[in-house]
Amino acid sequence: MGRRRRGRVPGALALCTLAGAVYLTAGGWRPPAEELKALEREGMRTLLAQELPMPEEEQQALTQEQQERPTPEAPAAQPPTEPEPEREETALNAAAQLMEAPEQEPEAPQEEREQEEIPEIDIESDALELTNSTKGIEVELGDYLEDEPALKLSHEGPQILIMHTHGTEAYTMADGDDYTPSDNARTTDEDYNMIRVGEEMRQVFQDMGLEVVHDTSLYDYPGYNGSYARSLKGIRSYLEEYPTISVVLDVHRDAMIAADGTAIKVCDEVDGESVARVMLVVGTDDGGLEHPRWEDNLTLAAWIQARMLMTDEGFPRPVNLRSQRFNQHMTAGSLLVEVGTSGNTLQEALAGARLFARAAGQEYLSRMEE
Repeated sequence: MGRRRRGRVPGALALCTLAGAVYLTAGGWRPPAEELKALEREGMRTLLAQELPMPEEEQQALTQEQQERPTPEAPAAQPPTEPEPEREETALNAAAQLMEAPEQEPEAPQEEREQEEIPEIDIESDALELTNSTKGIEVELGDYLEDEPALKLSHEGPQILIMHTHGTEAYTMADGDDYTPSDNARTTDEDYNMIRVGEEMRQVFQDMGLEVVHDTSLYDYPGYNGSYARSLKGIRSYLEEYPTISVVLDVHRDAMIAADGTAIKVCDEVDGESVARVMLVVGTDDGGLEHPRWEDNLTLAAWIQARMLMTDEGFPRPVNLRSQRFNQHMTAGSLLVEVGTSGNTLQEALAGARLFARAAGQEYLSRMEE
C-alpha cells in the first residue's frame, strides 16, 4: 500500500494519554475533554511519564525467533509459537495452566431480512487521529482511507469471533453493578467483566444480520502472564473450526491510573447518555515478530474509526499503533478494542460497546462478498 515509512518517531511513548488537570466524577477521575484529546494526539502519559520497555515475555520470543530464523539459503521454517506481550503494568501472581478454548456453537442464523442501507463515509481524512507508540514506523492514518480494506466477509457461516485475552477486566462499581473482585478492577463474574461487554457487541452484530461466535474463556485467570499465548491457541482453534470467520475482535478495557492510584475515566455524551469512549489498538511487526499484513488491520481500523466519528466526533479515542502484534497476524480483520477504562462504569461501557458494534457492523456489512 506504500504508506509505511521507516524512521525513529520522536517522543513516542507506550500506551495512551493521561491528563494533568483532572476533576472528580461519579465513576472516577475524568480529565477535561480538550486536554485529554490534545494529550492523546501527542501520545503522552503525563501522570506516569516513562517509556515502557519491551515486555520480557516478548523479548524472549523475539530472541527465539531470531535464533531459529533460517539463513537465506535455507528453506523457510515455520515461525515458532511464541508467548505474546502483556499490555498492563501489573500481573496476577498465580501461574496459569495452559487451557483449551471451550467448544461453542455460533448463534443461530438470523431470519432473512432486508439489509439496511449502509451510509457512505462522510469524514475528512485529516479528522482521523492516531497515537504512534512504535519505535520505527511513521504513518498518517488518514492516508488509509484512500485504500479499500482487504476484509471480505462470507455469507455462509459465522463471520466474527469476539474473544477476550484479559476477560476478567472490570469497571468501577456503581449502583446495581457490584461484583466480587478477583483482583484490582477485575472479576471472574461474567455479568460484570469483559464477557458482558462482548455479549453486548454480539447482540448488536446479530441484530444487524451478522453471525458471531463469542469465546467466553478467561485466558487471564487464574494467571495473567501468558494470557496472549493462551488466547492465540484459542483463536487458532476457532479459525480451524469455523473457516468463514474473518473478523477477530479482542475486547478489553483500558487502565488509566493517576499517581495517587485513582482510576481515570474516558467518556462522551451521545444523545444525553454517558458513553465510554472506544480505542482501537493495532499491532505491527515493529517489535520483530512476523506480521506482514499489519497494514490491512490498520486500513480496517481507519474505516471503522471514520464510522465512529460519524456517530459522534468525541466518541472514538485516537487509534493506538503499537510495536507488539497482539495476535493480530491471524486475519486481515483482527483488532484489539479498548472499551473505556477501569474508571468507567459498566453501564457506560455497555453503551460504548453498542455504539462501536453499530459502527463496525456497518463497515462489515459493506465488506460482504458479492
